[in-house]
Formats: sequence, C-alpha cells, structure tokens
Amino acid sequence: MLLIKRRLLTCAVMAAVALGSGHSASAASFPDHPIKLIAAFSPGGPTDILARILATGLGKVLGQSVIVDNKAGGGGLIGAQAAAKAEPDGYTLLFAGDGQLTVLPLIFRKSGYDADRSFVPIRMVAGQDNVLVASKNSGIASVESLVARAKAKPATVSYGSAGNGTPSQLIGALFEKSTGTRLLHVPYRGSGPAMADLLGGQTDLMFIGMPVALQQAKGEKLSLLATTGNARSPHTPQVPTFKELGVAGLGDETGVWWAVMAPHGVPASVKVRLEHAVETALADPDVKKALNAAGVDVMNSDAAAVEARIRKDRARWAGLINSGTLVSE
Repeated sequence: MLLIKRRLLTCAVMAAVALGSGHSASAASFPDHPIKLIAAFSPGGPTDILARILATGLGKVLGQSVIVDNKAGGGGLIGAQAAAKAEPDGYTLLFAGDGQLTVLPLIFRKSGYDADRSFVPIRMVAGQDNVLVASKNSGIASVESLVARAKAKPATVSYGSAGNGTPSQLIGALFEKSTGTRLLHVPYRGSGPAMADLLGGQTDLMFIGMPVALQQAKGEKLSLLATTGNARSPHTPQVPTFKELGVAGLGDETGVWWAVMAPHGVPASVKVRLEHAVETALADPDVKKALNAAGVDVMNSDAAAVEARIRKDRARWAGLINSGTLVSE
C-alpha cells in the first residue's frame, strides 16, 4: 500500500514538472501564432487608426501577424471586458485609451472589469491634443460664436461623442463648466459613427483627437476651432488653444493617451517580451513617422509611467464626476 502511494506521489510530481516545463517552453517560444490587439472602438476612429499602425510595427518585431480586433460599444467597455476575460497568455492584448482605465470604472459601477486588477500595463504608446471641430453646416466659426449661441439658446447646440464617459464627452463637460454654457450631448458607439453624423450635419460639434481632425479637415466640411494643450500644436499652428481663448481647464491635462495592456496573469517572460517588442516597434522610424503623420506624439514610456498616469488622471476625473457634471449609470 505504501509503495502504491509513493508511486502515485511520484507520478503527480512528474506531471506537475511536465506541466511547468510545457508552460515555460510555451513562454520561451512566444509568439508562435498571431496576436489579437483589441481596439474597443469602431473602425476609422483615433484608437483604430493608431492600433493599426502599432500592429504593423509589432508584427515586424515579433515575426507574427498582429490582428486588430474592433469591439466597439459602451464607450470602450465592451472591448475592455473582452480583454479582461481573455486567456492571460499574451495572445490577446488591449490597445487601451485612457478613459477605459481612468474614467469608465468611475462612472459605471458594473463595468465588468477592474481597471487595476484585470490588466497589467505593457507600455505607453502615444498621446495627443484634442480638437474642437464644428460642422460647416452649423454656421459656427469660432469658440466665441459658439459660446454666444450656447448661452442664448441653452442645450440646442449639439456635440457628438464616442460614448458616455469617453474623453470626447469629458472634455465637452469641462468646456460647459468653464464657459458657463449647456450643450446637447449625443453619445455614439465610437468616434467613427459620431464623426459620420457630424460630417452629415446631424450634429454641430465634436471634441475629437488630432488624427481624425486632421484627416477630416482635408474635406473642408469641418472648421477647427480650438485645441487642448498649453501651446499650439505643430500639426495645426493656425488653430488657437483653449488656453489662449480664456477657456480654463482644457490644457495639457486633458490630452488623450493610449497604452498596451495585457490580461492580469500573463507570464513574466511573455510580459518582458511584449514590453521589448512595443518599445522596439515605437522606435522604428516608419512607425514614428506614421504616428506623427496621424497627429499624435510618440510617448514610448514604461509600465511604471502608465501606472503613474492612471493614478493622476483618475484623481482628476473623479473630481469632475463627483461634482455631478456627468451622469453616472
């Protein structure tokens, strides 16, 4: 009987060692098949544009295809939920916008993920100024004329956003607070649909990231009214900043950023491999050129910088949300 127990114990130990060795071997050979990069917004928006640029660069570094998977909805919630539930093996990553890690968990008590416990940061990718754009059909040609109209007819000037709790809504709320106006907020399932309605004249305004603003301004259907940031953007030197125009609170602190996140529990060796791959991809001249052409600044900061920025931004947005400016669900 004792001999049988010893044999069973030996088999169990050998099985455990075999499993551990298999796991290590799997991590060591990572990646041996395509990686999925979740972009939680619809095609055509800033998150989608930047995710595709990074995916191309990552694919070159890793020697495997990196496929962008658009999971739009809930202002970024749907994609974040999918990434949080994914197998933590490094083959599913989240191309996260700052709102998914700072704002949405504050607004939605049942977000379906824990921004601190569901993910581990891989690397900061890029940041950008936001731009207030107006449809030419709206007849709004300046921030001054916008404020005058909004004060004369509250809640009649409409602005579209990528969804409740997204930066495009938050900046709109800050604008209202600073200027003493009340706009009509129209949430969409991503920046793409919101921009389509703006171009079609169904809405008047949008606070949108620089990449899409630059892309759509070429069609001469939009007017660029103002940018966030403490100085004029080199991408739009002719456009004044909100700070110049006396609109407080819409400086550098309202810039948008993106980071690559992995599901919590990803093996340490895989995490290190991904960190190095993202860093290398962002240093590639072709990737840097494509990101700059899209209107963003390459940040390429480590995981510690991502964690620090999350804490800083979450504290700021919590103040806005707790003030009752935004309606939580």
